[in-house]
Amino acid sequence: MRGRARWALERQVRLVAGTLVLAGLTAGLRAPRARLLAGGIGAGLTVSALTDSCTMASFLSALPYNRGPRDRTPAEVLAELPATRKAA
Repeated sequence: MRGRARWALERQVRLVAGTLVLAGLTAGLRAPRARLLAGGIGAGLTVSALTDSCTMASFLSALPYNRGPRDRTPAEVLAELPATRKAA
């Protein structure tokens, strides 16, 4: 069983960054200083590309749905094995 499909981390970063830029530009129609959000995200993406690191990705990877399944204990694995027959 593979579990639920998850989006790739890069796709999640693009979604969050794009949403924040769009929100900053939309809010900027009423409050021009809100456009600084869009500029900040753009600056962060530029720094991310230049340094080949991504702070947003490290934050997103810490979310519960981006963590893999927990390791099972040996007792849990043995409990799932079918019962063995005794030799006659």
